[in-house]
Amino acid sequence: MEIPTVNIRSKKLIKPSTPTLATLRHHKMGFKDEVVVAINIRIILFYSEMNTGPDSTINFITRLENSLAQCLSRLYPIAGRYNHQIRTIECNDQGAEFIQAHVRNNIKLQGVLDPKLNPEMLNSFLPCGVCDAGEINDVLLAVQATVFDCGGLALGVSISHKVADAATLCTFLNDWATLSRDETSLDSVRPMFNSADFLPAKGFMGYDPPLPRTVKHIFENNYITKRLSFSDKAISMIRAKICTNRSYSRVQVVSAMIWKTLIDVDQAKHGSTRASMLIQPVNIRGKTTPPIPIDSCGNLGGFITTECSKAQTLMGFERLADLLHNSIKKTVGELKKLSPESEQLQTLVFNSFVKSETCDELVSAFPLTSWCKFPFYQVDFGFGRPVWVASSAGPVSMVTLMDGPGGCWVDAYLVAQDMSLFERLFDMCVFTF
Repeated sequence: MEIPTVNIRSKKLIKPSTPTLATLRHHKMGFKDEVVVAINIRIILFYSEMNTGPDSTINFITRLENSLAQCLSRLYPIAGRYNHQIRTIECNDQGAEFIQAHVRNNIKLQGVLDPKLNPEMLNSFLPCGVCDAGEINDVLLAVQATVFDCGGLALGVSISHKVADAATLCTFLNDWATLSRDETSLDSVRPMFNSADFLPAKGFMGYDPPLPRTVKHIFENNYITKRLSFSDKAISMIRAKICTNRSYSRVQVVSAMIWKTLIDVDQAKHGSTRASMLIQPVNIRGKTTPPIPIDSCGNLGGFITTECSKAQTLMGFERLADLLHNSIKKTVGELKKLSPESEQLQTLVFNSFVKSETCDELVSAFPLTSWCKFPFYQVDFGFGRPVWVASSAGPVSMVTLMDGPGGCWVDAYLVAQDMSLFERLFDMCVFTF
């Protein structure tokens, strides 16, 4: 498939429909907001052919803009700007960027949905880059609505990690979609940016300088993005071969397979086996007692660090799956014992962050994040649910797991320097297992 040519037709700032109160002009950031890297997290939602003519397209774009203005009044921090100098979100209603675009070359949505599509082509449907964040003039939220001639739509969304994690992004999208459908049930439900209530800031000034824009060019020239798809049938077959009575989730199975391959790649590069760590973010919403509300916004999570010694690495995939299962079970069990506003919870999250940042030079650390089970496939703006929700490349060697089309399998997006080596060793891992 040829690279889609996307023509930008208009750009504008969408401001909240109701001005933010003067008393709310400085958003109180939490600990995780404070230390998270100032990058953008991005997602693309693809909607099938809606058979809309020119007039209908204009009407639905207008509806998206108007409902976004309403949503920004409710979730006002994302209409502001991040001031790195004083570590705060200035809720000044400067607005979110809304881009209207059109796909040229007569490319149809169905061609983009091809599983063999080069995932780097997805960047055409995104409003800005991963590293276009952290400066006072950078928008915290940008949206690109790209229309296909066939009537399909790609909705690319970028939001600053300083104000949102994946769960917050999902909450925002569903809130916006509900407003677009003009449903009145929102009157009694209002998501809140309250991460500081549960994880108060610790005053880590100077920890998170904005990434230089040059990182983007280094990344684009040296890293390759790959999408691997695991069907439920394939995952079940792999799970059935694991010689244990434990029940592994599909995310755990896929994570262990990818971790095993990353270890093999690391061994090939260094000429010897090394100890390793798999570092995974964990969403703490809904896991404490009583639970932190699912629609609490901001960065609310810690890290699960699964360690594997050199000897354990030699034991193969099954051992990695076992270590991963135990690590997740232990962390979730600890969270259930903690109240949402306790010092113990704050300590647990803080310690998990320190551990994820502290790694011996002889230990290889691999970051992996899962967005599976987040209700991205429920985002309905009034013209149906998305047929595919896609991720995008990040600025580091990161693995991102997403639910595949319809939630029937797992898509893994990998960013690596030597993708050919990874693919060769991954095939060997699957074959030998």
